[in-house]
Amino acid sequence: QWYGELRREYDTNILPKDDERSLRFVEAERQRHGDYRQSPKARTPYDIHDCPDHPPEGYPMQWPVLEVLDNWSPDDATPNHEIYQGFCIFDYRTELHKADNYRKKELPFIVRNDPAVARTAERWNHPGYMEKLLMGKEDTMRRAEYSPNNHFMYWVDRRSRSERRRAQKRISDRRKAGDDAHNGFGRGEQEQMAEAIHELEDFNKLKGLYEEAKDYVEDHDDDEAQEHFQELKKAFQKAREKKNEQSIENWKPPTENLRMTYLDWLKHANVTDDNLGPDNPHWYFRLIGCGAMGKGTEDGSCDKGSSEWLFDELTFFQPRTGDERSFYLVEPNEQKGIHCRFGMKGVIAENHFDLSRNAIVLLGGQRRYILGHPNQCNNMNLLPRGHPSARHSAVDWSDPDLDSFPTFEKAHVNEVVMQPGDVMYLPTNWFHYIISLELNFQCNTRSGGEKLYRKEINDCGF
Repeated sequence: QWYGELRREYDTNILPKDDERSLRFVEAERQRHGDYRQSPKARTPYDIHDCPDHPPEGYPMQWPVLEVLDNWSPDDATPNHEIYQGFCIFDYRTELHKADNYRKKELPFIVRNDPAVARTAERWNHPGYMEKLLMGKEDTMRRAEYSPNNHFMYWVDRRSRSERRRAQKRISDRRKAGDDAHNGFGRGEQEQMAEAIHELEDFNKLKGLYEEAKDYVEDHDDDEAQEHFQELKKAFQKAREKKNEQSIENWKPPTENLRMTYLDWLKHANVTDDNLGPDNPHWYFRLIGCGAMGKGTEDGSCDKGSSEWLFDELTFFQPRTGDERSFYLVEPNEQKGIHCRFGMKGVIAENHFDLSRNAIVLLGGQRRYILGHPNQCNNMNLLPRGHPSARHSAVDWSDPDLDSFPTFEKAHVNEVVMQPGDVMYLPTNWFHYIISLELNFQCNTRSGGEKLYRKEINDCGF
């Protein structure tokens, strides 16, 4: 009820539908942020603002990662308007047919000037609207994340329940003693991550040999093979025990998962530049609209404090089918909810790839995306299967350790700065590294996956 009343107030009295006004708003935001242009060292044979109908050969162009990082350090959230952009930007009103051609080839791009997206961006930036929207149910506690620095790396807790309890008790005891303690410790040292990669690669190789031998002896009456299998089985069990012990002993969560209200997050995030900096605490805020993320989740049961009204806020992400299908959802029936992440200035989301295609919209602020083709997988030095942060790069892109990761300098990437009203199509398995240039609102939705780039990903261990 509260949401319906809020929208009636804004849609009738405050911001009645006016597509031209909304498009002028996002254009004014782009002008306020300044024009991002290609660096003189990063010219493309195609015009990124007037791309051909079909993807040109070599699209999107990529450049050596160290050259891109030297041009603009990830730790510097001050806009640099000369960038290494290889992405096309398409106008929704006149170039959607071009965007469709690029999407059919599973290539990334930006869509701009969609009136429906512009309306949401205008509303979310209207003074006071987000406070009313997110405090509509007083003191709703939603997901948030804390990091002791500007790096945020996704993780899955693989510790035992008893170890998790002990770790939480240590934090609780420190808090009772008056210490502002958190259960988030940062991304970790690169040298230790390099060791973890080698150990897990060895383990995964042994696991593969064990599973191969197991399959063979199940189908063959071979005494010699059975003896070899038993030897591999013992070695594998011993290695698995060692891996579990080491992961508990050496690994700490890079971030802490919390619950807080939007206004509490805003107090942490909306700070002056003198209180920012890469070594100071940073905070993320998250919203989830469950939709049909799984059987029976339409009621919002996928997450405590879910925000199902996101499907009304972001109508362009609704999973409609047939003639009403949204351009941004390739397979609407495979949609996995709407996920929003609000970042404070300086937040870095570590480089990784996802297993499904993504549509990403920016509704406020600015975000810098550094992206890489799946064929760069072997140069990304990813944490392998079995690691809590598998699929993420072990390299600290703010300060790459080339002694530990010598192949990283061979990687090639490109970049783009997303602004309010922009929607990115990011195909399955493409790498992305994200820097928040100011307080910002970003949402994304996934709609199925594509196997086009599976060989590149499989070849580097996934």
